[in-house]
Amino acid sequence: MGQPRVGQPPPVAMTMTERQDPDRRAPPALNEPSTAPGRPAPRRAAPSRIGALLRGLVLRDRPLYVHFAVTSRCNLRCRSCVIWQRQTADEIDLPAIAELSRTLRRSGCVQVSLGGGEPALRADLPEIVATFLRAGLRTRVLTNGVAFTPELARALLDVGLREVSFSLDSLVREVQERRDGTTGSFERRIRNLVALAEMLPERGVLPLLNVVVTPGNLGELPELVALAADLGFWLSVIPIHLPPRRDSPNGGAPHPFYGEAPDLGFGGGGRDDLRQAFTELIRLKRRGAPVVNSTSFLRRSAEFLASGSALWPCRAGELFLSVGPDGMVAPCHAFEDRWEVPFSELPEALRSRAHRQEVKERVAGCEGCFRPCWAEVSFMVLEARSLLEMTRVQATARLRRRRVDSGEVLRRAGLAGETAR
Repeated sequence: MGQPRVGQPPPVAMTMTERQDPDRRAPPALNEPSTAPGRPAPRRAAPSRIGALLRGLVLRDRPLYVHFAVTSRCNLRCRSCVIWQRQTADEIDLPAIAELSRTLRRSGCVQVSLGGGEPALRADLPEIVATFLRAGLRTRVLTNGVAFTPELARALLDVGLREVSFSLDSLVREVQERRDGTTGSFERRIRNLVALAEMLPERGVLPLLNVVVTPGNLGELPELVALAADLGFWLSVIPIHLPPRRDSPNGGAPHPFYGEAPDLGFGGGGRDDLRQAFTELIRLKRRGAPVVNSTSFLRRSAEFLASGSALWPCRAGELFLSVGPDGMVAPCHAFEDRWEVPFSELPEALRSRAHRQEVKERVAGCEGCFRPCWAEVSFMVLEARSLLEMTRVQATARLRRRRVDSGEVLRRAGLAGETAR
């Protein structure tokens, strides 16, 4: 299988439908003015997320969710991550991204999350978002928030972005900046977060506050739930994962999200504090607090953090996929150095029984993880309760008016009364 050159889209083979009906082909090029300034880009109607998940109950071999790392560049030096140590200039350009978006749509994809690295470092991020929206894909941007300025937020909202995941692990400046491996990141992140919260529409959006759970912030989780409520956001917890590297599915190469930070792990043992913390999150969720994770995910997160074992039905390569900055597709991040195909060959690979069997065998040999972007997709397709819980979250986001208390957010972060630096 040939790999497309960086900066150029792979050759596109016209389907029979496209030959018979040219109007079914690609949307206008990005350099063609298709909208007035400040107006969202015209696009196909994005499929209902819940309806698509219901379809997934029948078509379980379709990649409903795709994570696309638009860059490996990052402005932080997080101790639990090594992406910033492997920064590369290999990033596909806008024409190739446009073809990627159409390929994913044809392959059955429903939602694309744009991450990195830090996606805000790509100057063309608004155009990238507009491209996926035009293809009819639900599109979310994952950001650490430090470079997610009000100007960038406005540009993204103007092209139609309505889903953002914003990372914040602690309301204690020293704790957060030690995690970031930088100084000065905390205040910029908080002020950008407040600005975004104030710009988002009152209804019809599902902004997330992503929190990586470690021993250092376990006791902060209720406060972070309250912060999410003050922002009009939903909390999404991510269990820290720091497994041994020697059994990596990359044949010994470090997993992109595994850093050398043993103090951030929980180690072995029963860990009553873990069970209590996640039991409290479940209680808050049942009382109506904005916690987006499913009950199944929250329960198993405590088990995973205590034991390091990931006991869930991973469907990598079937229900979800990962696309690297260079446009190469893999079952998930852990396999980014092996089993890659150019995205132009994705539909053929998905139809290949031998290819699907190869993926299953590789996934079966993986040491496992417990990232919500992967696990929750499996839970929603395989468990009725998780699907119902997400249906409720989506309905609430659509109908309930968001309320933002910027002053309370700044107070919680210790920035009340301070002038922005």
